Amino acid sequence: MRALLIFCGLAPVMALAAPVSFKTQIAPILRAQCQSCHGAQEAKGDYRVDSFTEVMRALEDEPARVLAAKPNESLFLKLLITADDAERMPQKADALPAKQIALIRQWIAEGAKFDGNNPKSTLAEIIPARKHAAAPAVYPRALPITALALSPDGKTVAASGLREITLWNLEGKIVRRIPNMAQRTFALTWLPDGKTLLAGGGIPGELGEVRAFTRAGELRAVVHQAADVVLDMQLDANATRLAVADAANAVTLYSPADFSRQRRIENHSDWVMAVSFSPDNRYLASASRDRTAKIFDLKTGDVFSTYGGHKTPVQGVAFRPDGKAVYTADRAGSIHLWETPPDIDGKRFGAKKVAEIGGLGADVFRLVRHGNEMLSHGSDGHARFFEAASRKSLRTMHHADGWVMSAAWHAPSARLVTGAHDGTVCVWEARTGKLLKQFDAWPQARR
Repeated sequence: MRALLIFCGLAPVMALAAPVSFKTQIAPILRAQCQSCHGAQEAKGDYRVDSFTEVMRALEDEPARVLAAKPNESLFLKLLITADDAERMPQKADALPAKQIALIRQWIAEGAKFDGNNPKSTLAEIIPARKHAAAPAVYPRALPITALALSPDGKTVAASGLREITLWNLEGKIVRRIPNMAQRTFALTWLPDGKTLLAGGGIPGELGEVRAFTRAGELRAVVHQAADVVLDMQLDANATRLAVADAANAVTLYSPADFSRQRRIENHSDWVMAVSFSPDNRYLASASRDRTAKIFDLKTGDVFSTYGGHKTPVQGVAFRPDGKAVYTADRAGSIHLWETPPDIDGKRFGAKKVAEIGGLGADVFRLVRHGNEMLSHGSDGHARFFEAASRKSLRTMHHADGWVMSAAWHAPSARLVTGAHDGTVCVWEARTGKLLKQFDAWPQARR
C-alpha cells in the first residue's frame, strides 16, 4: 500500500496518497500527445486513444495494449519508453516528459481504472472543465453583439452574451440561455447536424477557449484552450476540420468528430484575427494584427505565401471562389485582393496585390463568402454584398449608426443576421437586402 509518512510531534500518521485519475491526469496527456494520430478520423496502427474504451480495446488476435496492474508488460507503456526512435511514441516528436510517463505507469499499476461517467465518451468530453461565473439575470445595458451563428435549419440565431450564449428565433423571441461560457464570446458556429454549438472566446489576457454545447445548453467539451481569447473559428467545407484563431498568435486545427487536436500553427507575431479554408480544403488563409495575411498548406502546416500589403491590422479573410486569390480586409476601410501562386507543390512564393476595394469605413471587421457572393461589415454600420469574382457591388444594408460587429449568413434560406455594438440584431432577406426584423439581443427585465 502506498502511503505518505507525516510526523506530527512524535506520532507518525499514515495518509494515503490519491490514486491517479484517468479523467484529470491521463486523458489530457493522451489528448495533447497521442490523439491526433490515434483518433476517430486517423487511427495509425489500427489503434485509437480517443476514449477510455478505445485505449483499453484489444486488437484482433492480440492482447490489450494496456494490461491492468501490469505496467512493465503493457505495450502502451513500452512504446513510450523504448530507446528505439523508430518505435517510440509519439513518433516524429519529443518523448513524453518523465513526469507524464511516471503518471501513466502509476495509473496502469493501480489497475488502469476509469473515473468518468461514460467510458465511451471522447477524451475532450470527460476532462473536467473550468466552471465560469453565472450570467446576470438581466443586463443593465446593451452588450455589443460580437458573434452570431444561424443554425443549420436557419431558424435559430445564436448570439454572444456576457458569460453566456443566447438563442433566439427569427422573430426576436429568446429561446434559451446557455450558461458556463467565458466572459466574452467572439466566434460561434454550429456543427452540421444542428445538435452542437461551438463557442469561442475567453477572458482577455488570461484565457482562450472553445466550448462545445448541446442545443439544450449542456456543456459537451472544452475543445480548445489558450493563453488568450479566441477571435475566430471556421469549419472547412466538409466539416472535417475546425480552425481556431486566437490572440495567443496561433491557429489550431481540430477534428469535429472527437475534438482531437490535429495541428498547431505558430507563424504570426501578433493576434490571429480570422481564418478561411480554401474551397478545395487543401489550404488555410489567416489574417493577423501583425499586418500580414498568410496561406498555409494544411497537409504540412508550412506557410508558402505571405501578403504584407496592408498598413493596418488585417481583420478579415476569404478565398476567391476559384481558390487562386485571397481577399483580406483591414482597419483602413479597404479590401485587398491578392494572388496565390498557381503552382505551390514543394515551393514557397510571395504574394501580389491584384485589386483593392476602398471607401468602406474606418474598419472592415469580417469577410464572409458563399459561392460567388461575399459579405463585408464594419464600423460604418453597413453590411455590403459583392460579387466575389468581379468585386462588383451588389447591395448595401444599413444596420446601425454604430459598428456592425458580427454577421451570419444562411444561404439555403437566404437569411442574413447582423449584430451591432448597440446590442441589436437585424434579420435580412439576403437576396434583396430587405430588413425583416430588428430586435434587442440581450436579456432584459421585460420582453
